[in-house]
Amino acid sequence: MSKPYRYRLNVRSIKSVVKEVEQRFGVRLSRKASWEALRVDKDREVYIIDGVPMLVRVGDDIYPSILCVERGLVSLPKVVVDMGAVPHIANGADVMLPGVVKVEGVFEEGDIVAVVDERHGRTLAIARSLVSSEEASTLERGRGFKNIHHVGDRFWRAMKNYGFV
Repeated sequence: MSKPYRYRLNVRSIKSVVKEVEQRFGVRLSRKASWEALRVDKDREVYIIDGVPMLVRVGDDIYPSILCVERGLVSLPKVVVDMGAVPHIANGADVMLPGVVKVEGVFEEGDIVAVVDERHGRTLAIARSLVSSEEASTLERGRGFKNIHHVGDRFWRAMKNYGFV
């Protein structure tokens, strides 16, 4: 495992990230802001915009960070899970449909959603939907969401070490 390190992004990289985020999530980001990246390992980075860890990159895909969603900077459909599922999701497990209490918003299979706990409404994870919102609220068995970024993962620990969390 390599040690995380922080560096400034060049103009070409910023343009590429801004374009992708605008297309995928409909969020406009300023190219003139202070852009940095925190490289967690070979395939994973956290993009820090004006001192806020806004995005995480896994391979070639970019997703909003938990902190970005928690602060309301990016709006995602929400999947509310019961408190019994919280420790499993916080350890990186995928979200199983029996643990889903409620679905807020409309999404299709493959869309990105925020996973929140039912008691506090805190964001636990960013996940890729394996079912539509309609199926998630009616099905009672199986895996519903692939965990991408969760509280306590390498992204989270790197952000914590740099004082963002």
